[in-house]
Amino acid sequence: MRTLVVCGLALVPTCALAQESATGSSSSTGLELQEVVVSAQKRLERLQDVPVPVTAITSDSLVEQNQLRAQDLFSSVPGVNLQFQNNRSQLAIRGITTGPVTGNPVVGYTIDDVPYGSSAGIAGLFGSAPDLDPSELTRIEVLRGPQGTLYGASSIGGLVKYVTVDPSTDALTGAVTAGTNTTRGADDLGYNVRGSVNIPVRDNFAVRATAFTRQEPGYIDNVRTGKKGINEVQVSGARLSALWRPTDAVTVKLGALYQDRDVSGSSNIDVRLGSGDLQSDQFNTGRSDWRHQLYSAQVTARLGASELTSLTAYSYNPNFDIVDFTSSPLTNALPFFYPDAGVDQFTNVLRQDYSSSKITQEIRLATPIGERFDWLVGAFYTHETNKYDIDALAVNAANGTVVGEPILWKDSLKFSEYALFTDVTARFTDQFDVQVGARASKNKQVLHHREWTVFGGFLGRDPDSSENATTYLLTPRFRISPDHMVYARYATGFRPGGPNAVCNDVDIPCTYAPDETKNYEVGAKGDLLGRSFSYDVSVYRIDWKNLQVTEIDGSGTFNYNANASKGRSQGVELALESRPTEGLTLAAWGAYTDAKLKEDFSTLATAFARAGDRLPFSSRVSGRHSASQEFPVTSGLTANVGGSLTYVGDRKGEFVPSAALAAQRQTYPSYTQADLHAGVKADVWRANLFIQNLTDKRGVTGGGFNNQTNYNPYWFNYIQPRTIGVSVERTF
Repeated sequence: MRTLVVCGLALVPTCALAQESATGSSSSTGLELQEVVVSAQKRLERLQDVPVPVTAITSDSLVEQNQLRAQDLFSSVPGVNLQFQNNRSQLAIRGITTGPVTGNPVVGYTIDDVPYGSSAGIAGLFGSAPDLDPSELTRIEVLRGPQGTLYGASSIGGLVKYVTVDPSTDALTGAVTAGTNTTRGADDLGYNVRGSVNIPVRDNFAVRATAFTRQEPGYIDNVRTGKKGINEVQVSGARLSALWRPTDAVTVKLGALYQDRDVSGSSNIDVRLGSGDLQSDQFNTGRSDWRHQLYSAQVTARLGASELTSLTAYSYNPNFDIVDFTSSPLTNALPFFYPDAGVDQFTNVLRQDYSSSKITQEIRLATPIGERFDWLVGAFYTHETNKYDIDALAVNAANGTVVGEPILWKDSLKFSEYALFTDVTARFTDQFDVQVGARASKNKQVLHHREWTVFGGFLGRDPDSSENATTYLLTPRFRISPDHMVYARYATGFRPGGPNAVCNDVDIPCTYAPDETKNYEVGAKGDLLGRSFSYDVSVYRIDWKNLQVTEIDGSGTFNYNANASKGRSQGVELALESRPTEGLTLAAWGAYTDAKLKEDFSTLATAFARAGDRLPFSSRVSGRHSASQEFPVTSGLTANVGGSLTYVGDRKGEFVPSAALAAQRQTYPSYTQADLHAGVKADVWRANLFIQNLTDKRGVTGGGFNNQTNYNPYWFNYIQPRTIGVSVERTF
């Protein structure tokens, strides 16, 4: 029997197909791989049928391996590189990035199809990935390549979809999980506790509630202050959702999500200390806090053979961090402006507060046209208000006393977007179909300086920008057989430009232009050997023009965004999964990514790069192999053991300011991480043991020369040291 992981709310034909697949006759055995259904194209489809390179990560697999953080789980995805800078997780998919704080986001994020975070870079989110606890999720879908037609702006590299668990009217169910772990170098234990309950109130109404808290132990010691475990992290959150079916044709889903991630100190390591261990010397900096609130209402109505969906949402994300800005040239000016302070040495502490409040509305209609056409048409609107406040503090390096406030910077940016999109799939035969899509959008941004002084003087003006964009999609697909499919894909992506906070339209432009990507791709997916072996292979080329890059003004104090030259990324991705014997699952993926510039940066730019230079943070070669064996111990007890090896190739850091510094551009060496896990389950109980980073490697994930978030060429971030833990779960 074939097992579908997800069915949920969908068009009647889709659910009917799913049920037929699940209950129809089959000659397969227990060796058959579990089948996964995804919503990558805003409709439920078998993963193997989607003509898009998609990786689906289930919540169960994350919990089993204790992959609870954003920087853990994306190691399971081909073509994805992660930079972990200043306690933020930034993704680069297929090499499409020029740095962690450059322009607007290059990867889009949605939670139940609601866009997450800001579309404008000034909000300070810098494209950071949501750090949702797996207890709230069914799965995470990672779509590689531009997704501009269905998902809009700022998905020029790809999209990450978080899909939460729906309430169910079937039965009262729930789960409680508790775990603990220890990390090499940490003085304290980490822990996690999570619980969920699903309550059918009536036969057409149900609610679901989840809550969790976890502590990630700190393992970095500050040699200046003597404090140990400065990078301890406390995360807690909750979600409440409701499902109501007032009629057989109408479904209403409501959701409210809250999460708080409080980091007590920076995870930067100062390599100048020379101890060979994980140590820091930052003074009174490194603290950060990230809060996420999301409220949504989805109404789905079946109108005959059609389905109308309305999705309304409000989100609010207030955040702050405190970083050491001492390496900025601004620090050199502090003795001149504060001569009476009697300070021998200054440090410069930067507190950044940023928030985004966002309203979104999407309405879409999915309808068949005759027997050969499926049509999706929709409209989208968003309005967001982003605030970005900076307080730069001149601090006495000897005792931490604040001497003055050289910079006070309070900006607001309003971003509005209107869009219409459509998607038509024409089935010419039972084997061959073509998907055509388009999206037309208009956005407007207005920047306002609420308060802004630099050493007591006001700088800047209030610029604005307005842009129109159209993105396209063309995907022919041919089903060789029910188990094999080949496709080609042409897709475009668009990232808005925007206003620069510091500008004069002479040395510094007041606006920067949008950039766009064009993706050319062929791929194949299928099952072999009685569906005990699956494959997913794609070959692609992405042309990228008007790259948004970060530049620095002549004083070396202010960053601004500009556009530069062209880039290109091309590569191959291969994912394989097999179940050769009962209970044994083998999986492997590999990716080759050649992401580089096609033209030199302008000689007028304050960032330097030549044609052929690699784009930042993407490894040419990466891969992962995993194995898991499940076996019965007794009639009621089942055990499993497994492990994985993840390889991340060498990567280049950010572009440097000038040709004279070209040799200093950072290179992050390759590394391999080994993880192990084991578990037992019996009826309503389950216990898991895990070891992450078994060999205690020090893989570099970010930092170094010209870094725009650490502000120090000697600070680096590393993967977490060896961590060992256990968790126990009880369901009911």
